[in-house]
Amino acid sequence: MRAKDNAKTGARKIKKPRGVQLKKHLGHLRVAELRDVSTFWTGVEQINGTKAELTKSLHKLMSEEGTVYRRVRTLTRKVLDVLLLLLRRDSYASDLPGLFQKLPGEEAIQLEFHEAEAGLKALFRRGFLAELTDRSMVAANGRVVYAIPEELGETLTSLFREETRTIASVVSLEQHAATITSTEREKLRSAFPGLGARPGPEDVAAVLGEAGSPALLDALDADMRKVADYAIARHHGFVSRADWSRRRVLKDIKWDRKGFGQALEAAGLGTVARLSLADYGIACEDEVLVIFREVLEDHLQREHPESEGAPGGGAEFIRPGCDLVADLCAFLEHVRRNPVRVSRGGEVYKAGRRKIQAGFIFRDTFLAGPQEIWGEIHTAAKVLALIEVDDEGFLELRPEAERFLLLPLEEKIRNLYRLALEQPGPRGRSLHQHELRKMVADVLREQPTRWFHEKSLAARARHRYLSELDALGIADRHRDRFFSAYFSGKETPADLHEEVDGHWLKRLFVMGFLEAAVREEEILAWRLTPLGARVLGAEVSNVETGLTPLLVNPDFEILVLPEGDVTDVIHTLDGFAQRVKTEDVVHFRLTKETVEAAAGAGRSLSAFAEFLQARARGEVPQNVLYSINSWAGSVAFATLERGVVLRTASETDLERILQFPALGELLLRRLTAEEALLREAPTDRKLLAALREQGIELQGP
Repeated sequence: MRAKDNAKTGARKIKKPRGVQLKKHLGHLRVAELRDVSTFWTGVEQINGTKAELTKSLHKLMSEEGTVYRRVRTLTRKVLDVLLLLLRRDSYASDLPGLFQKLPGEEAIQLEFHEAEAGLKALFRRGFLAELTDRSMVAANGRVVYAIPEELGETLTSLFREETRTIASVVSLEQHAATITSTEREKLRSAFPGLGARPGPEDVAAVLGEAGSPALLDALDADMRKVADYAIARHHGFVSRADWSRRRVLKDIKWDRKGFGQALEAAGLGTVARLSLADYGIACEDEVLVIFREVLEDHLQREHPESEGAPGGGAEFIRPGCDLVADLCAFLEHVRRNPVRVSRGGEVYKAGRRKIQAGFIFRDTFLAGPQEIWGEIHTAAKVLALIEVDDEGFLELRPEAERFLLLPLEEKIRNLYRLALEQPGPRGRSLHQHELRKMVADVLREQPTRWFHEKSLAARARHRYLSELDALGIADRHRDRFFSAYFSGKETPADLHEEVDGHWLKRLFVMGFLEAAVREEEILAWRLTPLGARVLGAEVSNVETGLTPLLVNPDFEILVLPEGDVTDVIHTLDGFAQRVKTEDVVHFRLTKETVEAAAGAGRSLSAFAEFLQARARGEVPQNVLYSINSWAGSVAFATLERGVVLRTASETDLERILQFPALGELLLRRLTAEEALLREAPTDRKLLAALREQGIELQGP
């Protein structure tokens, strides 16, 4: 009876349902079933013809991607859910209970048992499924297994992938391996035997292996290798179809979404997908070729394997150190000691600005000049509320400036860094800049001693950001952009890369986080400075701190030798001496004016003398120590105090007034027998009335 029922439904018995072919599947259907299936696929009610004609016609229709796409769109949501579950099973096949076994990386689908059963029957009637009897599953009668024909399964997988794959699965190898179907995973395992049967965190290592990205690239054919190399070299692992159409090389290779994608995925290198990033606030509505994030990072790592080796070929190294902080502190001291007039818009007049810029010690290079440094320090001083404009239109220091000047170097840099993270880039403020900049910090923190050649640092940061768009909730934040502090523009993926490479890295350089290797005004590489490593919290082992890097000469010249990290030493000297030359060896000169200015600012000259003795090689010349004390001692201090003078005709009258408790609370101190200094004028009505009762009248403003 069971065999008879199976014959009626077109089922056939096999041991393992592996690789059901579409032609054989159609051949096992009866003529009546073929006509029902043809009605669904053609939309024509009455279909005539022989079994061979119907089979040939259906085979052609079910092999066309466009036809499959249109027919799938007519299925209900629950039937589609069942189809998606089958596509993720081995060989696109499963029995009914197997649909409810959740696979690793598979999202839970709200589906009842009877809904799944109805969905399988609906798919079978429409020709999507073949029914197989697998006797290996149960002892006697077997269990019906439903399988999608291989050709149809591959087409459906391609169609559904474009609609269901996440941004992370396009950009990340780990996520790609976790979201592909079981059939696709089996194909990938044939090329990479170390890949497990189920997704896991070891997938990336299994694909890359010891040989890494070079071996993956070598597995491509000649034309595909050129395409991959072009994508990495020219577009940093992310090239859109529009970018490809504007290329000036490889003109004989046409864009092939399916061919490129299959070749890259088979090699474990990348993929091709149609990305719609409008919901994230990124202008990308195009097919893109993506080199997986992990593969790109491995390629960039192996391209320049010397993790600590500096670029050769006559490279010049520019190390800003704490120069920006020194210029900012010098600007604040200039405001303290000199009148600086500003316009109604708060801008310093040109003459005053040129005078301030003349004292800059930041090295003038193609990376940053006086205008860029002025913009940084003036903006920082305003936004950090270190300065304000008085009633006469002159700049004056706020109490916050005094506290800022006393902060350690790292804390000063940290304040500037927090400020820079939130500020807009050249294209204005956007939702993506803050997160991208944090990605740069993450990359630097992971390899604090590495030289990142050319544009590799920006490429790593952008790929990481794109792979974590969903994890960071960027779509929701973009949707709510009108209620946030950010104006979300429409940057392209190329703009994101340029924001990092063309703006943010240079700004990190100015703040002292990065040092640059350059040649003929071309940036060769970036590396995190010891100061930047400390501020970002990077773990750097065996960093020399320059215990005795100072040479103090009798002519008051102080040399700072490049012994490890000497930024704190330079920062301390900037507060007491004049910087003469900034190169590998930094030259300072102690003068009467700089010492007097330091004493006037409240800095401890005795602590400075102890600093020189502790950090200098050999003894500090006695004439230097004597002159420091002598110059500091010549500074006279006077105290200004605000208050109200209370003056009486006699000492007795003053005693009578001060005996009132409310007035005694206002007393600062007695000046003379008949005078006292009050914090403010008494205004309490009860106090004034009590004074009048004692015959005392207070006169004056």
